[in-house]
Amino acid sequence: LIHFYKSLRYLSVISANMSDKVCANCLNYEWQQPADKNILKRCSKCKFLHYCSEECQVEHWVKVHKQHCKYLAQQRVMPQSRHDPANCTGCKEQVETGSVEMANPANPVLGCP
Repeated sequence: LIHFYKSLRYLSVISANMSDKVCANCLNYEWQQPADKNILKRCSKCKFLHYCSEECQVEHWVKVHKQHCKYLAQQRVMPQSRHDPANCTGCKEQVETGSVEMANPANPVLGCP
């Protein structure tokens, strides 16, 4: 994931305005985006990423997207990606602190986000 989502810059560009379609592979390599956004084709499985050509789609699939598509399509859930109050340190602190103390503005415990 670090290679593809080098920083949250990529996700912020994609999710900031989903109507601004960009080629995921060109964006990854900082290549110039096609002037005509109508040529971009969407990934048929996850429907999240776009590509300007079959070459970009294949390259991106082999190097990156093959590992992520099923998660973006919500066909699979990454292990330990769901909130579990029994293992959440914020939830445990919140229970130990108590609801009365949690309501106190001077309380330093943040609890579960």
